[in-house]
Amino acid sequence: MRGGTRRDPSRRTDGANVAAFAEYLHTPLLPWQRYVADVAGEIDPDTGSYYYDTVILSTQRQCGKSTLIDTQSTRNALWGPRRYVYYLAQTGKDASEHFKKYLSSLQDSELQAICRRPYLGAGDLRQPYINGSVFRPMSVTKVAGHGVQGDMITLDEAFSLSADTGDAIIDGFLPTTATRFRATGVQPQLWITSTEGTAESTFFNARLDACRAGEASRRTCWFDFGIPEDADPEDLDTIMAYHPAAGLLWDRGQLADFRAQFGQNTAGWARAFGNRRDTGIADRFIPVDLWDATVCEPMPPGAARNAPTAFGMAVDVDATHTSISVAVRGDDGVTRTQVLKVLDGTGDAVAELRRLARTYEAPVCMDSRGPNAPLHDLLSRQDDVELVPLSSADYMAVGQSYLSGLQNGVTLHAADTRLDESAANCARSWAGDSWHVTRRGSTGLTSPIESVMVAAWAVMHTEDADLQIF
Repeated sequence: MRGGTRRDPSRRTDGANVAAFAEYLHTPLLPWQRYVADVAGEIDPDTGSYYYDTVILSTQRQCGKSTLIDTQSTRNALWGPRRYVYYLAQTGKDASEHFKKYLSSLQDSELQAICRRPYLGAGDLRQPYINGSVFRPMSVTKVAGHGVQGDMITLDEAFSLSADTGDAIIDGFLPTTATRFRATGVQPQLWITSTEGTAESTFFNARLDACRAGEASRRTCWFDFGIPEDADPEDLDTIMAYHPAAGLLWDRGQLADFRAQFGQNTAGWARAFGNRRDTGIADRFIPVDLWDATVCEPMPPGAARNAPTAFGMAVDVDATHTSISVAVRGDDGVTRTQVLKVLDGTGDAVAELRRLARTYEAPVCMDSRGPNAPLHDLLSRQDDVELVPLSSADYMAVGQSYLSGLQNGVTLHAADTRLDESAANCARSWAGDSWHVTRRGSTGLTSPIESVMVAAWAVMHTEDADLQIF
């Protein structure tokens, strides 16, 4: 396990009962499943019920997570009379398919004797038990949970939830948990389960990060399975070593087949079988393969002295950072771009740009609107800085121009982790057939990638217009 809650041997656990129900369902618990059941099922000696009210589980695909959830749900429903268990998935179709698979396992097991006839109507899927308890699937909506009583609530594939939607669901269920505890004597539990998500998984990311930082409630237990941060997800031996179901539900030969199914989707593979968060965004405008194929070595200090050169500058949203980059057109016709500095705030940016412009006798290019406007205004008043004109229409063409240069092999970028992260996490905003980096819709610093793009654009246009003197 990569991290998580350790078993407290001083407390009794309900894990053995969960394991017994798994045997009834013909799905014996794997070691990792039994461990989670033992910890999540620890009993509070003061109440005789569950010690933990929240369970957060992050694990890879193909590990048996659904089996564990179904077994826990069945055990919870049969703890006492008239209990209400809910399974929530990202869509009604997903919840329905999960429920029907559960019914199939239930009907083929000895537990069928304690089940009543299931309801399979449109919009009314539920499995009642002879003790009056009910298991129901639900789709994820902001009003899910409002006005219902819940004893066990599972938010599965929580990576699909935004913070607003996830919080609204929990806000709907939580008021009922206190009353259910008083009514039944059994502590309700909220299970939040998922494979790691993306930069847009704001609900699950925040909760998992809080657990890792030691900021979760003492009544929350958590489990984090996956490869270490510095491990190579393309190494199948590494996946075998850290996947909790490797060698139990499938073997290494099948793992190679799983990998082949992902093809060039390396981030998807790392997330699915390494449980590594994909920090990129869905609308990444420079494909990762193209980005990796167009990297070059950092340029030596003198490279800008005897070749067409321009500097680019960009400011992040709310003026948190300012990035300064350089673009140099070589004798081979290839423009090499490189981030020079990422400054905190904007205070030192003008002085640094003036120094560079004087030293290399090269112009500067930047957008004149948004968070860039104050610095652009200051630079426009400096006699020793030549600003390359950049109209609104020009700015909309900068991104596509840079992307085309990469695709055609005439633009390269020097290796830089700040630039890599910026290229991965920046979204784009469209206007007709043109687009630009959107600062508000991105998940990280936009200024590094924006600064190299305007620098590259400036080199191409100032050289053509014969604006530079060398």
